[in-house]
Amino acid sequence: MTTAEEIMERGARSALLNDPYVRRVWELINGDSLFKMSTEDLASLRASLRREALQYFARHSPYYAELFERLEIDPAKATLHDVAKLAIPSDMLRGEGQKRFLIQDVEEGGESFSSSGTTGKDPVRVYRSPVDLAIMLKANTDLFEYVYGDVLKEREGVALFMAAPELRYKLSFVAFVHLTLEKKGIELLYGMDLENKDQAGTPWQKLVPNRENLLKFLKSKKEPKLFFTAPAGVHIMCQRFEGMGVGKKLAYRMASGAPPVRLGKGGVVVTGGGSKGFADLPEYPQLVSNGRRHFLSQDRSGKVRDTPFMDVLGMTETLTALIDRFGVMDKVPHPLSETFLLDPLTFELLEDDGAEGVLGIFNPFTTSWLEVFYPGDIMTCHPSPGLYGKEFVYKRRLSVKEGWDLQRACGGTLEEMMGKGQ
Repeated sequence: MTTAEEIMERGARSALLNDPYVRRVWELINGDSLFKMSTEDLASLRASLRREALQYFARHSPYYAELFERLEIDPAKATLHDVAKLAIPSDMLRGEGQKRFLIQDVEEGGESFSSSGTTGKDPVRVYRSPVDLAIMLKANTDLFEYVYGDVLKEREGVALFMAAPELRYKLSFVAFVHLTLEKKGIELLYGMDLENKDQAGTPWQKLVPNRENLLKFLKSKKEPKLFFTAPAGVHIMCQRFEGMGVGKKLAYRMASGAPPVRLGKGGVVVTGGGSKGFADLPEYPQLVSNGRRHFLSQDRSGKVRDTPFMDVLGMTETLTALIDRFGVMDKVPHPLSETFLLDPLTFELLEDDGAEGVLGIFNPFTTSWLEVFYPGDIMTCHPSPGLYGKEFVYKRRLSVKEGWDLQRACGGTLEEMMGKGQ
């Protein structure tokens, strides 16, 4: 199994770093300036990277050079409107669809991730080169710590992820969590096992709880405790705790120390994918309210606080996620990501804050292909005093009636897993 350290080392040795643009991106991602810059300086930096990224792809791929010429886009003068014109629907990445978008000199030795495939269609598959994997690891870790409001300290605490370890090489969200915690030396326990691996069917139909790891997490004295799950995982645990009689609850508490689940100093609940993909799931604010009755946390000084809930919107297609912290900030992208909204009818760029639009993402730091796409999520945005200048609020998926029939993203997949694990 490839370790986080090996991924960073391979990224640092990438031949693509001989290209001045990739070298610049690498130094920005691995530097310490991005989360200290002003909103204005970051916007200026993204505009510069936008132009340089398109020039980079024109140099490395005749496909992109011809595409830009056909759409009358001058890479040296590219605007966000130009980038929006280049966005593709995620459906185009099903099966072998990404191959047409890869640069000619894409490096081998990376990893591929895919969506669940539960719709019966070919899943979305995306290849990440060695340098892209290293950027994914560093960029997501830095963004997580920014939203968390603290640094994940080396070898401190314990984490439980309601997934199976085999999904580390399947779902990009699982890979990000696994690699980030491994790089920090934080113990990661997987709360699910994959049974009957050789039998037909999707992995999500074969998941069962790993009770040993669940108990180990609940009984651990380490802090902080980090609980990673689909929103459905929080909902299911709350339902189970609330359904216990006095005797059963006492016996369970004697065996595990819960309920409630004591997350300790700096403890946090991290959900993946928002409130979708699970029929009986309450709205996210209600889910948080219910969860805070059963998951207890303290700040670093030991003062009792409302348990932080962070929600990660990560898609197979995107190198970095959008992350929020409930009640503190809505979803924010990585500082170098161009995140924008498109009119659901015309797919033109929306300029007005507050209007509902189709989420579009452009990650100029992805070097293997021009990562500009829309996954089919309807969101709104509003001005923010934070470093990005805007925050985004998830509303819903585009419906089939609106012409959308895409695979749900990783968050929906995780919720299907939780549903199977009841």
